Amino acid sequence: MRETGHDPDREPPFFFAKPSDAAVQSGSRLAFLTATNDLHHETELVVAIGKAGHRIAVDAALDHVFGYAVGLDMTGRGFQLEAKRSSRP
Repeated sequence: MRETGHDPDREPPFFFAKPSDAAVQSGSRLAFLTATNDLHHETELVVAIGKAGHRIAVDAALDHVFGYAVGLDMTGRGFQLEAKRSSRP
């Protein structure tokens, strides 16, 4: 992920997931981090996985997708930089 200073051509990708309570219905109030002066936002494509799988064939991969949504990722950059020093997302 170039965004966090890694070179995707040299390092394998690192995946992480948001907790299930991070999803809210459209029109809901969002709780956000107030303990930072450096809050950034990103719009993201959310892919909700609907069933487990292992070594899934490419032509069967979409059978595991429950649905899609638009996400708003809000990040306290100071906390992110601290986590990055520990090689965490």
